[in-house]
Amino acid sequence: MPYISLYRKYRSQTFEDVMGQDHVIRTLQNQIKSGKISHAYLFCGSRGTGKTTVARLLAKAVNCEHGPTPIPCNECEACKRITDGSAVDVIELDAASNRGVDDVDHLREGVKYPPMRLRYKVYVIDEAHQLSPTAKDAFLKTLEEPPAHAIFVLATTEAHEIPLTIRSRCQQFDFRRGSVADIAARLRYVLENEGREADDAAIEVLARSAQGSWRDALSLLEQVLAYTDEPVTAEHVNTVLGTVDEDMLYQVSDVVARGDAAAAFELADQLVREGKDVRELARAIAGHFRDLLAASVGPDGIGAPAGLGSAKKATERAGKFSRERLLSLVEIFAGAERDLRWNDQHRLALEMAFLKAISPPEAARVVQPPGSGLQRPAPTVGAPQTPARPPTQPTEPPKAAPAREPQAPPVPVEGQVTLSQVRDAWPRVLRRVTELHRKVGAVLGEAEVVSVEGGVVCLGYAEKWKFHFESMRKPESIEVVRQALEAVFGRKLGVKAVVSEPLEPELPIAGEIEAEVAPLPADDGGLLQDVVDQFGRKTEDDKPVVDIDDENYSPWKES
Repeated sequence: MPYISLYRKYRSQTFEDVMGQDHVIRTLQNQIKSGKISHAYLFCGSRGTGKTTVARLLAKAVNCEHGPTPIPCNECEACKRITDGSAVDVIELDAASNRGVDDVDHLREGVKYPPMRLRYKVYVIDEAHQLSPTAKDAFLKTLEEPPAHAIFVLATTEAHEIPLTIRSRCQQFDFRRGSVADIAARLRYVLENEGREADDAAIEVLARSAQGSWRDALSLLEQVLAYTDEPVTAEHVNTVLGTVDEDMLYQVSDVVARGDAAAAFELADQLVREGKDVRELARAIAGHFRDLLAASVGPDGIGAPAGLGSAKKATERAGKFSRERLLSLVEIFAGAERDLRWNDQHRLALEMAFLKAISPPEAARVVQPPGSGLQRPAPTVGAPQTPARPPTQPTEPPKAAPAREPQAPPVPVEGQVTLSQVRDAWPRVLRRVTELHRKVGAVLGEAEVVSVEGGVVCLGYAEKWKFHFESMRKPESIEVVRQALEAVFGRKLGVKAVVSEPLEPELPIAGEIEAEVAPLPADDGGLLQDVVDQFGRKTEDDKPVVDIDDENYSPWKES
């Protein structure tokens, strides 16, 4: 007997065997029980959540010889044929490869005829969003008024690409991703039936790596089972999948907590030499700090991490960071994972992410003057502390500074953002501004960050971009840039626009130039009289030589 993959072997054959989709199963069973079966269904959800499986179960339920029944028997000829895929009245169409008008026309011609062996003709259209626009239009009329013996099931991972005209004619069900606990339970069930063993840590890593997909979880398990005949451990899983084990993640958090740059570079070199996928590594580290953040909220709360081992260990490690620091670390490594999609220098990107992570916050290096209203952040647990200075004698208050030109008032921020930080993150700010307002993004593209003082980002425009400068000074443009800066830096920053180079005086436009004509010399040799005679200009006594009001006057008539 040929080998069958685990995800096919353990595909759910009854509604009760489907996990994590109770809201879908209960509704379908109640419809079948009451005889109110819809003519069209739209199953939406990410990959591996059971959309096609439930569509086949629906075909069994309506065509079972003992039905329609909410519990198909799986023993009659109809159920067996649907299970092995030989039922001619259950048609599965892959819209990724059959997406044209001709394919839909063929479907429309076939749906007219009654089923050959079963009670209903069931059409399962997988990846329905990939149908061409003309094919969707051609399919619309058939979907709106199908024959009584036809049922359509459309499965898609991109529900927003299905036209509203089609979605409004279907009953839509959203399939949910599986939780880590539910997927782990399913893996234990499969291991028990396969006669294999695996420790809890290995199952935990597999369930997390599946990212909510039941099919992916079984495929990964099958790959690990082929690697070893021994009981599966977390080390086996990490070796096969290229993931990072828990001890290595804790080593990363230790290095970051100590702020040891040398150890961080050495750790990055070790991970790269081991052949780890740097994108997967950055994603795992971001998830690790997310789990520490959840542990800081409370190990018994909703956000408690399930894959960190004991809650005590997670809470102790989270105590080395403030919540603000953990948020920053999650953003750093999540941003590194995103940037690696277009960056081929993976090792450099990983080292820069480590360097940003271990660098102390700017707020910790800035001493705030007394009475400024800005509180210094609490020292990070585990970070090196500087000795406290002895109290000094009060000094005289500083003299009032001379009056200066009024500037934009700085907004309260946590720490100071430097000019280099704003310039480094400027491409991200531009992208964010463009997402918020495309016109403001085009205007901002010609600006240059010239300074950052007192929490105010100063944007400079060259003299040739005067229109862009005037547009950026509008309050609505300033507000868009403020929102983008807050989204990137996590704090409020002020914005002002200036001219970085002095503007030259504008040239007068046509019509405003007053010509200054030099007087002719007294002895002009009769030149002035020749001009007056030729062009009919006024003479010295300011009387016209030619009467242009004369009806017989023509400028083209020779004198």
